[in-house]
Amino acid sequence: MKTTLKMLTLLALLSMSLMLHATSVSVGSMDSGNCFPFMCNSSGTSVGVSIDYQQAFTSTAFSGPFNVTSISWDYWPFAGPAIALGGNYTFSWGYSAVGLGLSSNLASNYNGAANLLGTASIPAGGINFGTTLTLTGINFTYNPGLGDLILEIVVDTQDNVGNTGANGYNWADYTGAATTRAYCLTNVGCFGATTGALDTTFGGQSAVPEPGTLALLGSGIVGLAGFARRKFKV
Repeated sequence: MKTTLKMLTLLALLSMSLMLHATSVSVGSMDSGNCFPFMCNSSGTSVGVSIDYQQAFTSTAFSGPFNVTSISWDYWPFAGPAIALGGNYTFSWGYSAVGLGLSSNLASNYNGAANLLGTASIPAGGINFGTTLTLTGINFTYNPGLGDLILEIVVDTQDNVGNTGANGYNWADYTGAATTRAYCLTNVGCFGATTGALDTTFGGQSAVPEPGTLALLGSGIVGLAGFARRKFKV
């Protein structure tokens, strides 16, 4: 059965639960901007796969098993517009066999098989997502006791918008302490564990019941603190 996911701007939802604690986990240090894989296409073509992108997240960011129901990326407001490029974005997740030291051989980074989540499609010309790009329609449980988390995004038929500085960027982490990335660019090549991985927020619920807890889901507004160094990197 084909699974279809949705991209949309983050909405504030209020929820109360007596069994599960609704929360979110944000990974990354918000150092500067990066445009892979949503906001630029460096392959030079809109035909076929433009990028196979992997990102690893340290297991220590999670306090225990976590049921993920949304994944979000914030706009870096120091370059072009908040445009997620048109294309088909196929998402998978799994456990890392190499920690944060991702190899340029992307398949070898998994401990076991990757788990397909589905595909989200953005129409040609892209969408302006405002401040937060959010993936919904997912539901999987990540257990940090089994290793670091990998999220993989394969993009095809992506709008041919190069990284010129006129395109937009998402917030990214250039420390490499909590998250790294590896990717293969069509017509360019493959690259192993590098910094510049996207700051990412996982929304969902703790898999450990907390009786008597009233949970707020997405009821706050995330503020961006500090002054970002202006960098244009991929």
